[in-house]
Amino acid sequence: MADYKMLINGELVDAKETFDVVNPATGKTFAKSPHCDASDVDAAVAAAKAAFPAWRDTPIEERRACFMKALGIIAAHKDALGELLCKEQGKPKGGEVPERLLVGASLEMLMTMGLIQKAVKIDAKPLLHADMPEAKVEVCRRPLGVVAGIGPWNFPLLCVMQKLAPAVVLGNTFVGKPSPFTPLSTLVMTALIKDCFPKGVINMIVSDDSKFRSGAQLTSHPDIRKVSFTGSVPTGQAIMKACSPDSKRVTLEMGGNDAAIVCKDVDVKKAAAGVFGGAFANTGQICVAVKRAYVHSSIYDEFVKELVANAEATKFGDGMEKGTTHGPLNNKMQFDKVSEFVEDARKSGAKIETGGKAMDRDGYFYEPTIISGVKEGVRIVDEEQFGPALPVIAYDDVEDALERTNNTKFGLGGSVWSSDIEAANKLAARVESGTVWVNEHLGSKGRCTECP
Repeated sequence: MADYKMLINGELVDAKETFDVVNPATGKTFAKSPHCDASDVDAAVAAAKAAFPAWRDTPIEERRACFMKALGIIAAHKDALGELLCKEQGKPKGGEVPERLLVGASLEMLMTMGLIQKAVKIDAKPLLHADMPEAKVEVCRRPLGVVAGIGPWNFPLLCVMQKLAPAVVLGNTFVGKPSPFTPLSTLVMTALIKDCFPKGVINMIVSDDSKFRSGAQLTSHPDIRKVSFTGSVPTGQAIMKACSPDSKRVTLEMGGNDAAIVCKDVDVKKAAAGVFGGAFANTGQICVAVKRAYVHSSIYDEFVKELVANAEATKFGDGMEKGTTHGPLNNKMQFDKVSEFVEDARKSGAKIETGGKAMDRDGYFYEPTIISGVKEGVRIVDEEQFGPALPVIAYDDVEDALERTNNTKFGLGGSVWSSDIEAANKLAARVESGTVWVNEHLGSKGRCTECP
């Protein structure tokens, strides 16, 4: 097995212990990850704190140059990083799958590199607030200090880079922690680019959270000035609580239950393909994926039939195998959750149009599942399934569909599908979500990453 190390103060370091990393396509261990302890967390934060004054005072042009050098190194190793990402996360290696499926390891690599290109273009110049004969007032953006970034397992490289690149370009230093389900590609990426930056500017630790919650120590650490987290609602709530005693700045992205409202005037075949792609990309493991579809009753049966056809045309398999369009669920915890949600819907009287069970093979594979005859009050409608199962709900009045769409504690994303663009835009403006698409979901070519 390869030897994976953490990055602390510019040095690749071992931990006293390791933990297993499982390939979700086989369900078997394929690598060992370092498992940090409290002293490693303290060392990483201390290194970042010590590096901050000089990095803060480094001209932004030089900081940008560091990232452009790192970008070249990542580009040169993108295939190897993508293959490792495929093995630990499960997503297809990519390259030959249709673009509408959006996500493969190769595309995540391109999007990760795109985030660097975007970050180096950030304008940090002061904003002129007032210019008077007797005074001038400017709003200046200053780096905070040490930023902690905690990433998820569905997009390990992309989400870590979303946090790392903007923070470090603007003069902050960084301590990252990838998910214990997918730590390896992040550890390798930071090892590759470590010499592009002064020691201590970027640090990367990881732990098996069942043994030691390094994230809890990191987020409560007195020398951390800001925390950026992507992951589950319970963990995000715990982070907010941990950050409250010293009022750390916090950015949380904690999931969604995105609804697609499909109007009766759509091209059914085209819209069904779009909704399916928005729901099943990355095997449904996207925070802003379609999690429930409200479809007008006049086209409901035809729309469900088209969704079933799309589901049955997919190829679920090992992401390293050519032609695979969808990989497994990333871990057994998520596999069990999806299984429970579908079984709950079945017991409630819903109809499983296709799928509805585990695939007969090793790994955490679940059949692409379309569920009809379901409504609110069932877990797969009310909660976030985060997997390859889509409930389809009939409606007669679009106002009713809108009310049901907005009747959720989530508000991350949504979409409206209609041939009447003006009416669709008006309806979309009333969807209570941070991002709302019209006649697409997730955006083409990763455009969703451009949203604030």
